[in-house]
Amino acid sequence: MKVRELGEYPLVARLCERLERTFGMDKRVLVGLGDDATVIDANGVRLVLTIDTQLENVHFRRRWMPPYDLGWKSVAISLSDLAAMGATPLAVLLGLGLTGEEPIEFVDAFYDGAIALCQATRILLLGGDTVRSPLGLMVSSAAVGRLEGEPFRRSGAQSGDGLVLTGHPGEAAAGFRLLEQFGLREDAPSDWESCLTRFRRPFPRTDAVPLLRQFPIHAAIDISDGLAMDAHRLAIASKVRVILELEKVPLSPSLQAVCKATGQDPLTLALTGGEDYELLLATPPQSAEDLCQALAELGIPAHPIGFVAEPHPEGEVVGRHSDGTLTPLQGGFQHF
Repeated sequence: MKVRELGEYPLVARLCERLERTFGMDKRVLVGLGDDATVIDANGVRLVLTIDTQLENVHFRRRWMPPYDLGWKSVAISLSDLAAMGATPLAVLLGLGLTGEEPIEFVDAFYDGAIALCQATRILLLGGDTVRSPLGLMVSSAAVGRLEGEPFRRSGAQSGDGLVLTGHPGEAAAGFRLLEQFGLREDAPSDWESCLTRFRRPFPRTDAVPLLRQFPIHAAIDISDGLAMDAHRLAIASKVRVILELEKVPLSPSLQAVCKATGQDPLTLALTGGEDYELLLATPPQSAEDLCQALAELGIPAHPIGFVAEPHPEGEVVGRHSDGTLTPLQGGFQHF
């Protein structure tokens, strides 16, 4: 059987099962596989580790992704994983694959972007690796953070919990579609800007972590492959049924403007678009509104978008329409 025939998530599950069988019983492993990052005990210090990879013509196109933005985003996507675990980021390493034909200025601009986000989030960029990549650009980012207290997990959602989402889902996917359809344009309408920025330079929610630590967060997940798919992952891990109130999913004016220009449905893009790098949080219902308000005071938009229903042995996500009808939710990004 080929990888494409097996599919991305069965492949990941197969590899996770093997690693869990080999290393899962090691007492240094506090959180192993199946979350946004892993947690290990390093002589009494809880370290959170994660790694991400981006490939040219899979995650981005060189013709519309300037190297500064690529460097910025390469750091951001790994820091988002740390935020989803409730960790304070410490440092990042970058692996950069180049064809060899890039101007030196291209590499300088890439590191300018990576350094800029590291400085904005007060973390260290401590090197990495550089290799020849004849088929196109490749970037791997490995990040490490420190955990004070218990990690946020995907598996802790409880019946009755409210669901809070940071940011505006779908904007990044809308930005991607703009770039694919129109490329880089200096005359792009101003109401497209938020979507373009959310795709090219997402800002991870690491600044929310100290605040989140003050609330009873039962479960959390980084929204990277689409709200519906990542909510499903949380539901599977927690063995619950998740209800998303479709009329409460925040559809930003920028998203709606872009969808009008590109012929997309805003709600579909918000549910399945991917690359949002926002947080979906499960918290007791009496805390949800207070959490949204506290995040807003930090300048982070947050919205109550649903709740955790009854236990479900396999995990399930459904959307509830304004008339009360329910629709199973599917879709999102998969590599194979």
